[in-house]
Amino acid sequence: MKKYVLIIVLWFSVVYGGDYDWKTKFEKSNYLETCNYNETIEYFNALADNSEYAKLFKMGKTPQNRDLYYFVVNKDKEFDLTTIKNSKKSIILIQNGIHSGEIEGKDACLLMLREILITKENESLLDNSILVIIPVINPDGHENSSKYNRINQDGPTNMGWRVTAQNLNLNRDYLKADAPEIKEFIKLFNQLDPDIFIDTHTTDGLDMQPVITYQAEWQGTVPNVLSEWIKKIYMPQIEKQVEDNGFITRLLCKS
Repeated sequence: MKKYVLIIVLWFSVVYGGDYDWKTKFEKSNYLETCNYNETIEYFNALADNSEYAKLFKMGKTPQNRDLYYFVVNKDKEFDLTTIKNSKKSIILIQNGIHSGEIEGKDACLLMLREILITKENESLLDNSILVIIPVINPDGHENSSKYNRINQDGPTNMGWRVTAQNLNLNRDYLKADAPEIKEFIKLFNQLDPDIFIDTHTTDGLDMQPVITYQAEWQGTVPNVLSEWIKKIYMPQIEKQVEDNGFITRLLCKS
């Protein structure tokens, strides 16, 4: 039984095999556009069809009757949530599109999964971890897309809306659980009991020097031992890797 959960929030300012074109719309548009929800799920389905390590599952419906999904990536080829929960590997849950106008995390996941499952260049990431990814937790907001939704935000060209079809801000609904999307998320979270939860957002229209800002829970909400590991080992290592790849990154706020 795992006792602690590390929660991280990130803000994000070619054909390799078979007949599927693995180049994403994000790449094809010179990093200006994002794929719609149907195209997103098509890509996840293609990943599952082309890898024995991955499967896509439905997890409920939105108010506008769109399917919600979660995607499991496990080198052990075990996809049952109860079995995964008891695995000795680290369980990483990634949630994208809670504010669907802030969608870069979804595109980043597509690129990451391609490098793990298709090109295999990062397949070793599965040696000690199991990935569970929610492609978009707010599909209705994702499809309420317009180039005028967030005019002070630097991309994508067309972007989704912040709230759901019920006009609920899912990022404020974790405790109330009024929205069906969050009810399904809570169910999945409890079934998995993840070691790390990553919630991807995009800085909303702020003019900042860093390409990526991040925030991690390490004070008050986590034990001292875990807090020290996050501050002194985990996050400095991530920050160094990002900056070694040429991107300026900064901690969003210090506590």
